[in-house]
This record gives sequence, C-alpha cells and structure tokens, in this order.
Amino acid sequence: MNNLPSSSQLLGAGRSGQVFRINSESGEIARKVFYSDKLTSLVHYVFFGSPNPYIWNEDAIYCAFYRRKLLLDLVQVWFGNRLQVSDALAVAWNPEFKAYQLDTQFVRGRHVSLRQPCSQSRNQELATLVDEIMLPLQQLLMEAGLDGLVWQSGKGTPTALNNFLLTEPVTDPPMFCWIDLESGVPALFPINILQLFQFYLPKSFHYRRPLFDDVDGPKLKRYLHRHQQQLQACWGQSRYAKNLERVEQLEYHQARWKSMRRVDRSIHYQLKKGRIDPQQARWYSQRPLLWYGREGLRAIDLLLNALVIKLPRRLLCYLQALAHSTFLRHFWQFLISHGYRVSLARDYIIGRIETWHQRHHLTEEEFNNLMAEFHQERSSEYINGFGVHIGLKIFFQAMEIGVLPLLYFAGLISAVGVVTWVVVGGPVYRTIYTFYRLVRAATKGKPLPWIALFVGLLPTVGLLAYPCQIIYSAHEERKQIAQFVVYDFFTRIGAKIPIWGGEDTQTEHVFNHIADYVVRSEQRG
Repeated sequence: MNNLPSSSQLLGAGRSGQVFRINSESGEIARKVFYSDKLTSLVHYVFFGSPNPYIWNEDAIYCAFYRRKLLLDLVQVWFGNRLQVSDALAVAWNPEFKAYQLDTQFVRGRHVSLRQPCSQSRNQELATLVDEIMLPLQQLLMEAGLDGLVWQSGKGTPTALNNFLLTEPVTDPPMFCWIDLESGVPALFPINILQLFQFYLPKSFHYRRPLFDDVDGPKLKRYLHRHQQQLQACWGQSRYAKNLERVEQLEYHQARWKSMRRVDRSIHYQLKKGRIDPQQARWYSQRPLLWYGREGLRAIDLLLNALVIKLPRRLLCYLQALAHSTFLRHFWQFLISHGYRVSLARDYIIGRIETWHQRHHLTEEEFNNLMAEFHQERSSEYINGFGVHIGLKIFFQAMEIGVLPLLYFAGLISAVGVVTWVVVGGPVYRTIYTFYRLVRAATKGKPLPWIALFVGLLPTVGLLAYPCQIIYSAHEERKQIAQFVVYDFFTRIGAKIPIWGGEDTQTEHVFNHIADYVVRSEQRG
C-alpha cells in the first residue's frame, strides 16, 4: 500500500522527510516519505537544479535502499551488537504525497537524555554515543569509501545526533540504532568550518559535485576485498557475495542519478509532481533555454504572489486577530491579580515538565516527583515573581512585534531606538519590578531577592532571575523545580538555533550543559 493507512502515526520529521509508524501484516514498520521544505529546496535548486532527489528520482531512492542494506551488515562487523542500522524493507512511489517512500525497520528507543536535576544516572549517554559510536563510525565510513555517509554520522555537524536512538530496554553497555541515513542538504554546511576545508570541499572536488550521500564504489570494493577473510568469518560466503552484488547495484543507480543533466533534474521533478506530462518533458529536455525561461517566469510569479497577495493577507489576518483578541483583558488581569500571575507561572512550568516527559527526558518517577514538588512550591513569592517576568516578557515581545515596527515606519522612533529597546527593554522592566519587590521585602523584614535583582539585569537570561533566587535561597530538597526551569531555559535556546539547532541535536545538548554551570555556581553561592 503506497498511501498511508488511517492508523499511521507521525513519529517525526527532518529536513529530508516525514517518518510514520505503520502497522503492516508483517508487523510495525517505519515509513519515511521524502519531502523538502522551502529552505532546503532552495539549497538544492542552487546546487543541483531541483529539490531533494529522494523525492522524485527512482535511482536516488534505490541508492538509499542498497546503502542501508550494506551498512546493516558492515556495522555488525565494526561494532558487534553496540550499533545496528534500521534495515531497508521496501521502496515505493506514494501518490498521495507525490514522492518516493522508504519502508524501514521500526526500532523502539529514545534519544540520549538531556541533563536535568532529577537524575545523574543518564548523564553519560551523550558522551558514550559520540565517543564510542559516532566518531569511530565516521573513521570507518571514510576508510570504506562511504564518504557521503559521514555527514549523517555527525562529522562537523551537530544535527546528526538525532539520527541515532538508544535502543530499549537500555543495556550495559548501551546499544544504539542508526535510524536516518539520508541527507536533507548537501554536506557543505558544517558548524565546524575546519571540517569544511579539510574534508567536505576536497571530497566535493574529488567527486566533481557537492557531496550528497556519495559513495566511492571502487574504494568500497577494494575495502571488501581487502577485509574479505574477516567479513566472510562474520557474514558467511553467501552473504559476502550478496553484499558485493549490492555494491554493484549501488554503483549502477548512483551513476544514473548523478549523471543527469541539471536541466533534466528540474524537468523530471516537475514531471513527477504532475505539473507537466511526459510529452512536455521530452520537448523541454531538447530545449533547455525555453525550460529555464519557463522556470524563471514561474519563480517571478511565485515571488509576486507571495509579496502582493499572501503577505498583505497574512498581515490583515494578524491585525484582525489582534483586534478581536483578549490580550489586553488578560494583561489587565495579570496586573491586578496575584492569583492570575501565579497561574501563569504554574501553567508554564507544568507545560514544560510535560514536554520533557513526552520527549522521554524524564522518567515516570522523575515526572511525578517534579510535579509533587511543584504543587508544594506553586504559591511561593518567588514563583509569583517568575510569573510576573513571564507575563512582562509576553507583553513587551508583543509590543516589539506589533508596535515598534509601526512607530519606526511612522518616523516616531529611529532604528537605533528600536535596537536599543530590544536589547535593554527586558532588563529595564525586570529590574523595575524586582527592585519594587526588594523594597517591599525590606519593609516587611523578609529576605531580600538580591540574586533575582542582579540576574534580571542580564539580557535574555534575565528571565531566570527568580529561579536562580530559589536555587540560592531554598533548602536542598526544594530546589529541583527552579533547577529544572534553568535547564529548560538553556535547552530551549539550543533547540531554537537556526540551521544547526533543533531538538535532540548536539547544539541543544551544548546549551543544556550550560545550565550545569549556572546551577552549580548558584549552589556554591
């Protein structure tokens, strides 16, 4: 069945496709339907003349199929039971999405855990995956001529971390599965610029094209022959011969895919999407200048439609929604009601705890313990202060988005004024409020929130003023909620970093680790 069954469940989406869990007659499978968002499509158009080839090119999808089959066996030799590859099961055209799909083995597991205050037992999972699996895998792939696969295994790019799952139940030592082997963009955008010049650009010159899941067939054959004795001892003779056949199939399909003219890639993509018929495709293939003229006019039409029709329509819808919203009424409640402010903080924190639980970064026991502690702390003054900071942030961000641009275009405020407000606005409103709370605490003989005052002066991270105050002031057994807020805050920054960020990437983990230093410094204080 090519279309998705009604019982299918979306597992996730990346830069190259959406993955669904399907209940088939043979059991559960993971079905990857390839697609490309606007940014990645633009990148592919620049370098190759068409969007991601896995969407429309039959040879490309068969390359993905045979690479998985081959890697399934190779990682068994390289890592034993420490690493497996999600096996490729079938390839088909999906008429619903007008794109190719790849059925793979469904693997039960989770991504390596983020750091959080409830448990230290899982803190080594990231280091284990990177140091014992990903780095050795990259070296072995290069040795075998599987140069394009090092991008998906994390060489110089932090986004590859979520291509690996920690399989469940968790064992000692832990076992991992490589679930995503198909790239979304050419391997020319590593965050480590040294890797670009040391590896990716030289390999692109070697292949005479931007590196995109390329395999050096002759080098791979030499590797298999050089290690024939070791491989046959693990696989057996018939399985070894089968993998030699897979290399031949991989070379055949890769040669057909990579040798296509740029104009034919563009034409074939439009044909597969049903925008032209086979006769038109043949006609334009013989007249590339007319095709590029047609595509140029289509691009201009899309741009004008976006600027003249879609953008004004979206702006009008936004203004209508703003006019009919209850934002001002809610903000008035926020100003006058202590209970509303506490509720705001409460809903925010509960929502974040639930998100971590849903992402499997909190166990059931940790989730329950955090919720129990939160219900004990939810009425504290510092939780109230945190709620005020959240509410002020929402209000002033709305001003930055909806009011400052209007003031700027009306000539009532300069560009310098806009930038100044965006940079210092948060520290100003936080400091005014926290200083007021400090004065009130002093008149009543209560502890003074000095930590909240000074942390609130900092741009961006000043939102952590009251959680830091709780960490500094509370008894050891009452700090976990505040510590969790700190970890969550920095983790969300990493998840929102464009291009190299996102959930379960090394970027997210790097920012998550920053919270360690904040929490420890507050504890030492």
